Amino acid sequence: MMTYDRSVWVKALTVHSSETICKLAEEISKNWQIQYKSLPQNGLSLLTLQDGVFNEPYYLGEIPISYAHLSLINEQGKSYDGAAQVMTDSEDLAVALAVCDSVMAHQLPGWEKVAQYIELGMKKREEENRVRGAMLAKTKVNFSLVSQEKNDAEN
Repeated sequence: MMTYDRSVWVKALTVHSSETICKLAEEISKNWQIQYKSLPQNGLSLLTLQDGVFNEPYYLGEIPISYAHLSLINEQGKSYDGAAQVMTDSEDLAVALAVCDSVMAHQLPGWEKVAQYIELGMKKREEENRVRGAMLAKTKVNFSLVSQEKNDAEN
């Protein structure tokens, strides 16, 4: 089984349906107490980009975003933090991803199952990227031939 960097876990897990991830999180956290470090939130965030010419910020629009930060606490009182921020309006999905983050980061019981979902998700993402790359290659335009035809027409 391949291990992936923590920064791609949410990206890999969100390939799967939110119901699947919520069930997974419920299954792996059933013997744990969940304590929220901050209340799960969802809302809208402004997507800010930099202008390429003047390097000034401009706002492309609003995107939905949900956030969860929590601790899983075992029977001995030991806690393990996890968090997730995802572009969705579902607090439940953010909480489920935070549970998965905590389990994976601390290799708690059930981490192998989460790792399998991450690996499957990364394979799906890689396949999507391969298909997109193939489509991009098919639609590539060589503009040097256009200028060459223009020069031939002028002569």
